[in-house]
Order: sequence, then structure tokens, then C-alpha cells
Amino acid sequence: MIADRESGLAPTAAIPGFEEPFSLALSPPVQALRDRALLLHRGPQGGIPELRLADARAWSEHTADEDWLLWRARWSAERLRSLPLDLEPGEKLIGKPRYRADAPEDAPALEGAGRTLADLPPFPGGDAGHFHPDHEKLLRLGVSGMLAEIDRLAARQGLTPEQATFYRACRTAMQGFQAFVHRAAGECRGMAERDQDDAARWLELAAICERVATEPPATLHEAMQLQFLAIIALWFAEDHGLTCPDRLDQLMRSFYEADLAAGRTTPREAFELIACLYIQLNRILWPGSAVAVMVGGRDPSGADVTNDLTYLCLAARQATRLCYPTVGLAWHAETPDELADYSVRMLATGVGCPAFFNEELIAEGLRRHGVRREDSYNFMNSTCVEIKVVGASHMWVTAPYFNLPKALLDVMGEVAAGARPQPASYDALLAAVEDNLAGTIRGAAQGLDACWRQRAVTGCFPLASCFIADCLERGVDFDRGGARYNWVENSFVGLANLTDGLEAVRHLVYDRGELSLAGLHDILRANWEGHEALRQRILNTLPHYGNDDEAADGTAKALAEYLIETTESNTIGPHCYVPGFFCWIIHEHFGSRTGATPDGRFAGLALADGAGGAQGRERRGPTAAVLSSTKWSHVEVLGGLVHNLKFAGSVLRSDRDRPAARRVIETFLQRGGFEIQVNVVSRETLLDAQAHPEQYQDLLVRVAGYSDYFVHLNPNMQAEVIARTEHEV
Repeated sequence: MIADRESGLAPTAAIPGFEEPFSLALSPPVQALRDRALLLHRGPQGGIPELRLADARAWSEHTADEDWLLWRARWSAERLRSLPLDLEPGEKLIGKPRYRADAPEDAPALEGAGRTLADLPPFPGGDAGHFHPDHEKLLRLGVSGMLAEIDRLAARQGLTPEQATFYRACRTAMQGFQAFVHRAAGECRGMAERDQDDAARWLELAAICERVATEPPATLHEAMQLQFLAIIALWFAEDHGLTCPDRLDQLMRSFYEADLAAGRTTPREAFELIACLYIQLNRILWPGSAVAVMVGGRDPSGADVTNDLTYLCLAARQATRLCYPTVGLAWHAETPDELADYSVRMLATGVGCPAFFNEELIAEGLRRHGVRREDSYNFMNSTCVEIKVVGASHMWVTAPYFNLPKALLDVMGEVAAGARPQPASYDALLAAVEDNLAGTIRGAAQGLDACWRQRAVTGCFPLASCFIADCLERGVDFDRGGARYNWVENSFVGLANLTDGLEAVRHLVYDRGELSLAGLHDILRANWEGHEALRQRILNTLPHYGNDDEAADGTAKALAEYLIETTESNTIGPHCYVPGFFCWIIHEHFGSRTGATPDGRFAGLALADGAGGAQGRERRGPTAAVLSSTKWSHVEVLGGLVHNLKFAGSVLRSDRDRPAARRVIETFLQRGGFEIQVNVVSRETLLDAQAHPEQYQDLLVRVAGYSDYFVHLNPNMQAEVIARTEHEV
């Protein structure tokens, strides 16, 4: 199996059910596309000025008596008419937009567009991306079939005027998408004229696009091409950034198996198509974010869905080794041993995938929120680890992130300033911290509720409504309650810092009386200067979350349960607020603005990177670490939870160590862990990458729910990854 630069292994993989070895080498044209994507990731690629001009044209035609939904549909269609396409040699899937910097000659038109758009009501905010459309429906019906469904529903008796307007808007938006697919075909025909050496391939792509503009796809290539064009349309016509390709091994299975049976494709050709999709995702999104694919899991009947495409989706991630997409495995108790073993071997390559999601736990959490059983297994991580129901949900994620240790610092600061007396007991201090957090959560919920309601007035997405159940059936827009499931998810950052900080305060202030809260606050304000011995004592002798310590773990459990309960006591729009515990890159952003904390952390350093222990404090091994983080219930945290593990670079390459690492991962999952992800890279490699970044341009690391190029991380984030406990097994 292909491994990172430390292993020197050949680029092949032992894939269950395939001839061995399965080569992971990409064909030269696809490899060239991959290398170009990596090169372009080293710097910004500019924007798409044509979209700003399209916005101005659409808005200039808006009148006071035009329904808002109709204007939004025209806006979407105009963007799709204007989006410039970027076609390159070797592409098997086309449709990515052409990025460029504004040119001097653009200035007059762009300045005029700015004046035209000055009175456009601002978008209210909230999450419009992290989008999971119903690709299955699109592939089953085709574009013309979806237009026919809109017409059928619009012809029903007894519609309200609002519903009739909604269907007019959806038809306009869907026609705009159909015209976009036809235009993609025309662009390919134009390329065939200009690129005579490769004319046959361009004409084949033109024929594929022309067919799927009107008919349901009949082959794997047609299905993947239509899916990619839909991703582009949603992403750039209605700003649904981070639209994900779905549970790809299930979505494309019927096309793949039909093609195999008819002799239209081979596993290698399917592998290259998937690799091309992955490469194209890297051309529409720069490093520092996330796009996800999920594989494995069960169908609604409970049957395991593992198939050839499950492995090919994983293998394509190994072969491309780019930032996107992260690939998650929906793990359950009957996940085939072969797939689990393959996944652990894949981790040994250093690619950071797959992450393991606890399918049954997440499905149960969804059902507790009213999700139908048949829908509860059709979920996706919304780019990082946040959960959405595919094709049926309007859910905002990471809205917002909360800085947990700040609540303790706020209370200590009030005591030091004389604004409140020192709490008489540790329990009183804890109550004050919890009150601070409750007020912050309540304030966020109130603001988000107002935003949710305003979205129904000056938001709205007719194109998205075509791709989300039950908007069309109800005749109600995505932003006006049409989706089957509607809620908002938050995320708490720094649980380990708050836990360990409270343990330190309990010991130093309340149990031993060595310091007052004000005195400890002064030490923190000085960033531990002159008190290094105290800081080392806190780090090396007091209980720390992440070590299977009952005291520290009990504090973390109580805090997590309080945060879950408090979140769910608030309502946003039609549903209770939904909690989460992960941080993307926010632990570094928060940390850079947060002073020293009582757990021994210096000012400015990143907060803890997930729901596990703080960096470098998990000192009793990986099993103790996962035991700690599974002592509280994860079933409620659909906003996402991540447990990061880092193994030494050589650990998973031995037949002796891999089973032990798999047992750690499965222990976490069997005990009710939500999601676990693994970095397999040595400290020495990371330090060398800092010193010689030009040699490590594709070195990937798991950060906190997403993957990124190590050399692209800022110095603080690099230091955070290096500081994580490096486990042996």
C-alpha cells in the first residue's frame, strides 16, 4: 500500500476483492492535473469578477413589485449564464470556473456594478454553505425530470399565491441550471475545434453534457459529470460553498455495477474518474477549509453497504494526496474486517484518512431529533465533523464557536477587579462559570433566531429548494421552512483547557488555599513570568483530562453535560439548539487572543484541539485517552465532535502494531465515541518540514475535523500539531 516519504513503499494497494497489486499511479494526464492543483494551492487564484457583473445585471432589472423569490431565481440563472468555465487538457469531468484577478480594464464595469448593488439588501447571515443536495434524485430523474416534477406540482389545485410564485422561481432556477449544462457541452465542442490532438475526448465530454442536460444519466461517467456540474451550480450560482459529493460509494454504485456488467468501464477507469472528481474539488477551494466524502455504513434496512467503490474512493484519496476531500468511514459493529484493516493500513501512509464516524450513534442522535429512520442513516459530515441529513436538511453548522476557558477567565477577572467577591466554594465558582456560559449561549441563540427569521424575508434559494426534500412537495422555499429538517448547531472549543483549569483552581485556591482567585489571576496576567515552578507543578502533578483520571474526567463529563443541556434549552427557528464539540482551526484563533489559563497554558497558544485532552497532556497512552473522552454521552452532539490521535511515524507500518492501533480506534467507537481521526507522522518529519517546506508541499496533517498541508499552516498551528502527544501502541 502506498505510504508517505518515510516508508519508501511502492505506489500500490492491496484492495480486498481486486487483483493484487492495484496500482495507485495516476495516468499522466490526470497526474498533471493533480500536480497543477498542488502548485496552485501555494497561492491565491483570484476571484470571478464576472459574477459581480452578473449580480448587478440581475439586480438592475428588479422592481418593487417583483416577488423576492423571482428575483433570487433570476439572480441564480444569470450567474449560471455568466460563469466562465476553465477547461484544461486531461480533464475527465469539466465545469470548474475560471478564476482570475481583476484586470485594469474591468474597473469601470465593476465600479458601476458596485453602484448598482449599493441598495441590494444585505444577506442576513447564517449558514448557506456546507450544503448536501439530493444528488440521488437528480441522477434518478435527470434535469428534465426535475423540471417535469416542478410543473406537475405547480399544476395542483388549491395552491396559494405564494406557492405558485415559488414554483415559478424554481422553474426559472432549474432552467438556468439546464442552460448551464448545455453551455458546458458547447464549451467542450469549442475545445475540440481548438485542441485537434484531443478532439475525440472533448467531443465525448460534449456528448455526455448534452445528454445529461435533458436525460437521466445512464453511465458512471454521465452520473459523475452531472453531479459535478450540480455542485458547481449550487456553489457559484447561490453561494452554497462547500457543497459535498455525498456518500459516493452508495450514490454511484448502481451506475458502476451496470457499467461493469455491460463492459463499459473497469475498476481502474472508475478509480480515475473518482480521482478526477477529487482533483477538481481542489480547484474550486483553497487550503484551510474542508469538503467531505463518506463511504461505508448501512442502508435503511441495516445491511452493510461496502462495495468496490468503497475501496476505490479510499484509494483515490491515497493516490491524489491533495487537501480535499477528506474521506470518512461510517463505522458500525458489522463493518467488514477487510475494510477496517484496509483503513488502518491507509492511515499508515500518513494521508490522514479515513476518519471513523460512529454511524449507529449518529443515526440514533438524528432520530432523537425527529429524523425518520430511513433518513437517519443517510447523513454526511458537513465538511469537517458536523452532521447533516443528505438531501433533506436546512441546518446551520458551527453557529457559533464558543471559547470555554474564557468563561473561567471572565469570572476570575471580575473577582480581581472587585466586581464580584471571590466565590466561597469551588461549587460556587463552578456555578458562576456555568452562568457565564449560559448567558453567552442564550445571547447567541437569540441573535441566530432573529437571523433565521430574516432569512425568510431577504434570503431564499430557489435552486437549492429543488434539491432538498420537502421544499418542492410543500411549495415552500428552503429558507421559509420547506426542508424536512431544520436546526442550528454550535461548537464548544477548549473543553480540556477549562477542565484542567478548574482542577488547578480547585487544588490551589479551594483545597490548599495557596492562592486567591485574584492572586492567580495576576499570575496569569503576567503569563506565568516568575512562576514557572508553579506552572510545571500544575502540568506535572495535577489531574488532567485525557488520562483516564476519575477526577479530571468527572469534571469534563459534568461540563459537557451542562453545555449539552443548556444548548438544547434554547430554540432557534423551529427547533432546539443543537450542541457540538470541535474546532476546525478556531482553537488556534481563540488561543491567539486568549491570555494564559490556569491549566498551565501560556497566553497566545492554541486551545485544545478537540474533545480529547490538551496537547501533550495525554501521558498514559492512547487507550487511556479514548477512555477519558468516552465517559460522557456523544449521542447529542450532532454539531460534531472530534478526537485526535497522533501516532509515531513508524507505528502503523508493522504487522504487530496495526492491530493494536485498530483496537484503540474501535474501543473509542464501541464505547460511544462520535468521531476519531489519526495523524501518523513523526515529530522529526514535522520539524524537518518546518525547516525545509519546499520538500514537503503535499505533507497532509489532520488538524481538527479537516486536513491541511502542514507547510501552509501558520507557525502557531504547526506548533500545535507538533505538540500533540505522539503515542506508541
